[in-house]
Amino acid sequence: MRRGSAPNSKAFSGAGDESTVEVLSLARFEAFLRQLSHDVRNDLNAMDLLTSYVEDLQTEGAVREALAQLHDSVRYGSQRMQRLSRAVQKCEPDWIPYPNDLLFEDLRGRFELDRPECAARVDWKIVGDRLVVPVDAGLVMEALLELLGNALGFSPADSVVRVVCSSTEDGALWRIEQPAAKAPVGMERWGRVPLETTRRAHYGLGLFRVRRIVGVHHARLDFFHEAGAGLLVTELLFKKTLP
Repeated sequence: MRRGSAPNSKAFSGAGDESTVEVLSLARFEAFLRQLSHDVRNDLNAMDLLTSYVEDLQTEGAVREALAQLHDSVRYGSQRMQRLSRAVQKCEPDWIPYPNDLLFEDLRGRFELDRPECAARVDWKIVGDRLVVPVDAGLVMEALLELLGNALGFSPADSVVRVVCSSTEDGALWRIEQPAAKAPVGMERWGRVPLETTRRAHYGLGLFRVRRIVGVHHARLDFFHEAGAGLLVTELLFKKTLP
């Protein structure tokens, strides 16, 4: 399946003779992925339950250890399909007033719990007074974790990534800084086309999902390179009030 040629196209075309290609809407493609994810998760959940049952029956160490490894693999597959399903779902925010300093601490705690191996690579800083902005807590957390994960993934393993949350006149500004000697090519397209990725074994939906979250929040997302400092910067601004 190939993407349409227009950068902001919301359609996909099937493979085959170009003269007989049918255009598939993004909404239909999303529905397909959601259904596929649902069906695969059901199969994996059934395998998970069966594995648990067999584990309870087995007492020998080697067999039980092998079953435990299978159990972990099934759970990982189920979680991956769940993430895929969530990535193509429409964002339906549940607004709450969220102080930026509380979100900062919650994000830091969540990241260090999920990615303890990367905790030492992140420098956290908050600037300014408390600022309360209306957001969907879960969606904002998802977007910031995705952006931070990308910054870490595209930086040298021994480098430090800085996360700064600032109170501004316009709202809560999040800034993620990662070392980069040169500006990456095509920054203006990042996340605008689903399934477009430069990373192997990735689906190309992470930044697409982030842009959707940014859109429903009427927020602003920018990527730019600071040549003098040798930094690639991601900025995400959540406004004080919604339109």
